Amino acid sequence: MAINVLDIAIIVIYFFGLIAIGVIVSRRIKTHEDSMVAGRSFGSFLAGVGKAANLAGGSTSVGGTGYGYTYGISGSWFGIANIILGLVLAPIAPRIWRAMTRGGFTSVGEYLGYRFGRFAQVFAGFLNTCAFIGFVSAQIVATATIMTVLFGWDYTFSAVISTVIVIVYTILGGLKAVVYTDCMQMAIIYLGIVIILPIMAVHAVGGFGEIWSNIPTNLQQIGSMGWFQIIGVILIPTITAPFTIQSTYTYTAACKTAKTARNANLWGSLFYAFPAFAVILIGLCCYVMYPDLASDQDALPTIITELLPNGLIGLLLAAVLSATMSTSSTGLLCAVNCFTSDVVFVIRDAIKNRSDRKIEEGKATEGKKEVLTLAATRIVIAIIGVFTLIGSLYFPNIIELILLGYSLICGGLLVPAVATMFSKRATKPAAIVSMLSGGISYLILSFTVSWPAIFLAVPISAVLMIVVSLCTKKPDPLTYDLYFEDEWEQSPNNPQNRQKQ
Repeated sequence: MAINVLDIAIIVIYFFGLIAIGVIVSRRIKTHEDSMVAGRSFGSFLAGVGKAANLAGGSTSVGGTGYGYTYGISGSWFGIANIILGLVLAPIAPRIWRAMTRGGFTSVGEYLGYRFGRFAQVFAGFLNTCAFIGFVSAQIVATATIMTVLFGWDYTFSAVISTVIVIVYTILGGLKAVVYTDCMQMAIIYLGIVIILPIMAVHAVGGFGEIWSNIPTNLQQIGSMGWFQIIGVILIPTITAPFTIQSTYTYTAACKTAKTARNANLWGSLFYAFPAFAVILIGLCCYVMYPDLASDQDALPTIITELLPNGLIGLLLAAVLSATMSTSSTGLLCAVNCFTSDVVFVIRDAIKNRSDRKIEEGKATEGKKEVLTLAATRIVIAIIGVFTLIGSLYFPNIIELILLGYSLICGGLLVPAVATMFSKRATKPAAIVSMLSGGISYLILSFTVSWPAIFLAVPISAVLMIVVSLCTKKPDPLTYDLYFEDEWEQSPNNPQNRQKQ
């Protein structure tokens, strides 16, 4: 390996810089909402960079390069799906933003729970907590893999160090610190992974013609991964994930306006597209030069350390490492928010029989909405961080971990989430049946059939949502006033109508 003292020094200085940003920003963090949704202060550019950097963490940098190494051209489908999801979400994001803002929501569980009740909120919160533990574990795997290749450390030790850094960084600065550092990281990733590394890699192998002539036929085919895998495991779960996943609701709620929320998704897809395709090219070049790597996840750190000059190695590896860690930090915040707001407090309130839901000063409350103090939030971050470490030690495949999380929440939450936006007839009993049938059928089918379980789980969930809704009483308009403009205009929860009275 070509890494030396200069590179290590750059990496260390870079991380001290990240910690410094976290300390500076932490002085402005006064409330749970400041930490979780940045005080709802993001513009479209900043939120777009944050979304792109979140996607370009370990799943794209390390995992995407590994996909290019193993699957060739077909490995690009994961990146394509993530680009499409931003375009799909853009026209829908303003609707989500309006409901989140009107209700004062910070989580997907609160968003679903206002419409479909406590069970929906707890179910959504629990699934998202589990999914984000998996997502963060995937980023820890990516970070630990790089550290193992660079420093020769034991993988377990690397994973522990990575987790500790992520926990400390997350505790210090919250979402705002993550997005500020994302801007710096994306600039370096563009310089290194989008421009310098592909140019040097293609030159090292002798040009595009040499790449094509030295890779197997299966790496040249766009469908070599298998169309069932591409459609059912990658495209459908990834593209539909924005309807069900907490990070969508976090970044949407953090935006200043509905227009900002829409544009953030367009910016995010644009910023993400270039590194998404660059890593596939890098993976192919790595296959030509180093066809016998022990793991495809070693591809990116190997090619960086073998091709780049000292100094630039340290800078690019620091950016990649910090990108995986910023994604980890976002995921930890999402898991903490879902677990506390949607599981702990809701179950506690149910035990105490607090059920008088209303909106006070633009914020939906179940009795009185409560959030953790900053100190308690930080303790929960540390606890959930330990669970992510366990996941990274027992499930060491990056993209498979992410896709499993996408599929799980898609099976259980996709149909009810879509119903909040497009159906006034959907009822609470129907949502409960839909969630349980989709989630349970997905889990059962995952262990009993060879084709993607989502092909059947989502249709089952949709059919039961429709049938049960038609067989049960129409819901009160006050349960869906936040989601529809015509209902909000005449709702007693609308502050403008209160002023008229």
